[in-house]
Amino acid sequence: MYRKLSLITLLALALFGCESNWAPSLSGKYPISTVSKALPMTDLDRLSLSKKTVVSNVSEAVAAISAATDDERIVFAPGVYKDLKMVVTASGLIDKPIIIESEVPGQAIISGDCSVELRGEHIVLKGFYFKNVNRTGTKWKVKGPGLIAIYGSYNRVTECVMDAINDVKSAYLTTSLTTAGDVPQYCRIDHCSFLNKTSRDQVINLNNTFKTTKTGPSGPAMYHRVDHCYFENPYKKKGNAGGGIRIGFWRKDFGRCLVDSNLFVRQNSEPEIITSKSKENVYYANTFEDCDGTMNLRHGDNQVLLQNFFTGSSTVEAGGAFIWGSGHLIAGNYFDLNKTLASRGNAALYLNSGAKASTHALAYSLTIANNFFVNNGGYAVDLQAFKSRRQPWCIKNSLKYRDPYNLSFSGNIFYHNSKTYSFFHTDTPSSSFGSFHGDLLYGTAALGVTPRTGMSVSKTETPTYDATRGIYVAPSGYTPAPLVYKSIKGIHLDLSVLASQGVVGKPLTKLETGATWF
Repeated sequence: MYRKLSLITLLALALFGCESNWAPSLSGKYPISTVSKALPMTDLDRLSLSKKTVVSNVSEAVAAISAATDDERIVFAPGVYKDLKMVVTASGLIDKPIIIESEVPGQAIISGDCSVELRGEHIVLKGFYFKNVNRTGTKWKVKGPGLIAIYGSYNRVTECVMDAINDVKSAYLTTSLTTAGDVPQYCRIDHCSFLNKTSRDQVINLNNTFKTTKTGPSGPAMYHRVDHCYFENPYKKKGNAGGGIRIGFWRKDFGRCLVDSNLFVRQNSEPEIITSKSKENVYYANTFEDCDGTMNLRHGDNQVLLQNFFTGSSTVEAGGAFIWGSGHLIAGNYFDLNKTLASRGNAALYLNSGAKASTHALAYSLTIANNFFVNNGGYAVDLQAFKSRRQPWCIKNSLKYRDPYNLSFSGNIFYHNSKTYSFFHTDTPSSSFGSFHGDLLYGTAALGVTPRTGMSVSKTETPTYDATRGIYVAPSGYTPAPLVYKSIKGIHLDLSVLASQGVVGKPLTKLETGATWF
């Protein structure tokens, strides 16, 4: 079911891929039939490199990094490395990388007016603790380089913690273009903890253009992976540019990045937890817990939102997913939000109304399948999200306004007893916005749309709670709808197989994500 991988790709994944294969491997969540052929785990600690250099202060570190070669391990002894400017221009090889690591994970502390630039290729940065950082100077700006800036391809940042970096307007970590316009590709950011960011700009920015460019050639695909990271940034910021992750700038550019198995807890810094601004990205098996914002497919068509968990307690408003654009697959996700976001319109899933291919792109031609909506303190699906804003905006910009249309619902389960909110929200309940195929709607809430062929409605059925998984589960006899969805180049997941499974596994915990030593 998976495409054959070249020898180069297999070696790269062995060094920079996940624990045992390209897909997540979390407590048996993914049976072998749903993942690619297993790849051997590469233990970076035991990787046999011919040279080892131990450093214990900033001057030694700078000297060692300046003289770095492939097939070398540079080890930082425990201590504080204040005002360290780490610029790595050398490159490793696919099977002989340059590994720069803390001797004891977390005990090499990088602080003060510091920065890291990975300008070569096949470099691993591992086990550092960034805290008490106080950056100065004019280079730091929104959409500029991060504290860790990756300029080269095939690089990896793993097992690092970045906590309460000072209030300078820039990201924690970026993949950034060189001055010549070269775009880094095939990088991995994994098992890192990103905490308590208070400044503007996202935590992570993955870039393939210098800025938003609406005309001209498409930005090239990046093929990055962000996985098993922990995000907790509860402090609100003014305006935009402050969420967890941004991928790309504009809808014509290719992303082809995989964001999987991450945990976002109280990622509240702006309304968009993730802002996905490029084509063909995949968001798979992540958990969003008590986040005051939404997971946004913002610009770029043909993206995938697959087997994620969106949960919220009864004490905070929490967000689900907000969809712009067309051709997306939204499948196998679990929405259980006790209180939804009033600022966004009180729903679990928002489908943007507006004009096609615009700044506020209309959501249309979507596959929405095998998701589970349960006990949401709002509408399950808003079929006209932000209509009161989009209509006047379209008029002002001489654009044709439309409600979302050509929506294919199949195999979804809805459970809703609200007296305030219906299953669906629309001011045109009889409109032909889409079709239903084997969707189950349980509970006493109003439907919100005229009944359609393909809906099965029951006011007496109740969901079953699985205490082991900590979620509600489908009724006995339920079979997810079979789906066929195109593959995405560079993403080695069988999207059709996974989307046809429905909700799988359970929400992630802090123990399964972030730096293992923290």
